[in-house]
Amino acid sequence: MKKTRPSLHPALFMFFGFIALLTAADLLTPAKDFSQLENRYLKQAPKFTLSSLFDGSYTQTYETYINDQFVGRDSWITVKSRSEQVLLKTENNGIVYGKDGRLFEKYTAYDREQLTKNLSFLEEFAAGQDNVTFSVVPSGYMLTPEALPVGLQLVDQQPVLLEMAAAVPSASWIDTLSVLQQSGDSDLFYRTDHHWRVRGAYLFYKAFCESRGLEPAAEESLPLRQVEGFYGTYFSKCKKAGIRPDTLTFYDLPVQSVTVDGAEKENWYDEAAFDSRDKYGALLYGNGGLTILKNGDGDRKLLLVKDSYSNALAPLFLENYDAVYVVDLRSFPKGMQELCETEAFTDILVLYSFSNICSDNNFYRLKY
Repeated sequence: MKKTRPSLHPALFMFFGFIALLTAADLLTPAKDFSQLENRYLKQAPKFTLSSLFDGSYTQTYETYINDQFVGRDSWITVKSRSEQVLLKTENNGIVYGKDGRLFEKYTAYDREQLTKNLSFLEEFAAGQDNVTFSVVPSGYMLTPEALPVGLQLVDQQPVLLEMAAAVPSASWIDTLSVLQQSGDSDLFYRTDHHWRVRGAYLFYKAFCESRGLEPAAEESLPLRQVEGFYGTYFSKCKKAGIRPDTLTFYDLPVQSVTVDGAEKENWYDEAAFDSRDKYGALLYGNGGLTILKNGDGDRKLLLVKDSYSNALAPLFLENYDAVYVVDLRSFPKGMQELCETEAFTDILVLYSFSNICSDNNFYRLKY
């Protein structure tokens, strides 16, 4: 009996054809620098060397590059999110779905070793000054734990905050968690973003002024501006369908002069950026290394060492200081000692979010 050769199933041709098309599209599509959807810079093609090939770093980096530059990545993220919602999953891409449309980072652990290093650098810096205030902004879930999915255990930040305060005895400590909790306001953080709303920033500003013996500006006297259609970083990561956008809010305060890394600006925020997806990035033009805000020629100066949580906060201090020097260590081109020796700062404030002070590896710049 003559045997017949088995024929390939048409589905196989379709499968391999699909793979071939995706591969060709990947090769022909130029690499992107930035993802508006995810609000982050994308990995670029790594440089090939024999040493990186043999130690495994090249293949690992190249895999990350392929994942970041995969053709149609934004659409695939959306498809993944919608399919997981159909399956009744309560999280996607490290973001958990809370009640009332709130999104939270699945923050189940922090880098204690990096935190210890950062606090050591900060204590050394504060010990060389006599006017340093230190504080940490908690994550939003610490204010609204009832909005988290039942049974989800995230890092309890309160005891760690107490450890942070004790680790930097040379600086004055402001317990921002207590300040926010005592306000009784449960809407101090954005629903789709990790940052606090401007009222949370104001509550901290008021507490700082009181700690320094200053008279804070009355909240009702500050001109509030609202920008609609704000989808924050949490939404960008999970793309959950049906989420209502936030309203970005900030106090539209006048500033006499603004420089960002030496470049003069007309205002302290980038008006054009409000039309982009990264609306929060309009404030202070993002995270420049050294931003200087001035309202006069007086000698009262505040040095604010910060992450992006202070981008809506910094101009408020011009109500009490003639100049605010804003430093982001992630992009600061030099060390802090030179700046402190050049400028006679009336006060120094170091203000970070909980997650950033536990992960930022640039605190060594405080030593130089």
